Amino acid sequence: MIRVGIVGREPLERAGIRRVLEADSRIRFVGEASEAEPHIRRTARLDVVVSSHTHTEEALDNLRLPKAAVLRATNVPVSRPAHVVLVDRLSEHTTRVLLHHGARGILLRGNSVRHLPWAVRAAAAGTVALGPVAARFLVDQYVRPGRTADAVAAARGLLEKLSSREREIVHLLADGVSNPDMAETLGISTHTVKDHIRGVYTKLGVDNRVQASRVVWQAHVHAQPQPTSPQAHGSDACGGLQAP
Repeated sequence: MIRVGIVGREPLERAGIRRVLEADSRIRFVGEASEAEPHIRRTARLDVVVSSHTHTEEALDNLRLPKAAVLRATNVPVSRPAHVVLVDRLSEHTTRVLLHHGARGILLRGNSVRHLPWAVRAAAAGTVALGPVAARFLVDQYVRPGRTADAVAAARGLLEKLSSREREIVHLLADGVSNPDMAETLGISTHTVKDHIRGVYTKLGVDNRVQASRVVWQAHVHAQPQPTSPQAHGSDACGGLQAP
């Protein structure tokens, strides 16, 4: 039996997802939570978390929730569930970013009903479950590479505009590290981190973390090792699960 929790802002949407999943005899609904709930009301062993989001950044915030936050809230060890993410819109870049941050399934909210049961089963089995749109982006990437040499050169040219500190910052951004963790890693204040991030955005001509990360990925540059003690920024649990 696959134990599943649901995270989503709208109660009606959560109820709809629950109905779809409970129609599969191999899936057991365990609990649900609103995205707005910062605290865990009940801890249970989960195999899969299905989370629904309007924006990619919301999905990333949920994926980045550290295991330590769960332990602080409950004092109970929590194993990492597989995450199946539902979003309104997808691009090749956002698909890649979600996978990079630990999503085991990616579906569009608009057509998730027909795909949710098999996606949950696949994620629970340890494989990656991609809806048709997300799968097409990855197929296109390998069969018909969309990033030309010119695009790679342009992205690398943008990164060359950054100072050495700003390059450290942008690689940490691309790796999903929070501002406080950046400050601890680099030995600077969070205020200084924010100043550097503003400088990065200005030089790269972007407005947010996702866009800055995209430049790093377009340049085919992987996140560099952190200069001091490594930070754990994996996504190990979801927040606020509430028993039915």
